[in-house]
Amino acid sequence: MKLYLVRHAKSKRNAHIASSIDAPLTEDGKEQARRLGVRFKGMKIDRIYCSTLIRAKDTLNEILPYIPRVPVVYTNKIIEHLMGVYGENGIDDWGLYIAEAHKKNIPFHLFRPPKGESLLDTYKRAGSFYRELVKRHPNENVLVVAHGIFLLDVILNALHLDVTEGRYYSLSNASVSKLMINKDKVNSFHINDFQHLILGGMKRQRKELK
Repeated sequence: MKLYLVRHAKSKRNAHIASSIDAPLTEDGKEQARRLGVRFKGMKIDRIYCSTLIRAKDTLNEILPYIPRVPVVYTNKIIEHLMGVYGENGIDDWGLYIAEAHKKNIPFHLFRPPKGESLLDTYKRAGSFYRELVKRHPNENVLVVAHGIFLLDVILNALHLDVTEGRYYSLSNASVSKLMINKDKVNSFHINDFQHLILGGMKRQRKELK
């Protein structure tokens, strides 16, 4: 299996602009998504899974013209980590989230906010999804368009790494991570590739100079 994991392009919340939990892309995010779409031109993809949140769907919409007629499954199983009350009021308030975990003397990854889930919950959800993919599509090329924490947890599960490893790295907006998998063993991987964003800028500048 070839597994391509795409984090959605920049959303309003990523840009620290107050918005609903289901935040749309910013103008920069829309340009990122367009450059991301070109990255998949001519690629063989057998199946697509996409989060039901707007920022993921709008990102995928810029990819689909380059890989038409590929079946798409939209699922809330792969939405972002649920921050509960700390995702209300228009922002993702990680400061209060962390402070409350410390106040209650609960390890950060085990703290479950009201109306939300712990980071361990998200990690387990990502693990279940990953195992389901490997079982259903062992010999196919699969594209997943989702979210930073969730996709990082997919990678951690695939590499048999603990949830606490997630503190050391993150995935960029509109990045692509690729894993080559054989019978639940990752033979090779390339994480957080955003070269297509740079190439898109170079192409744009050449056009402007003509």
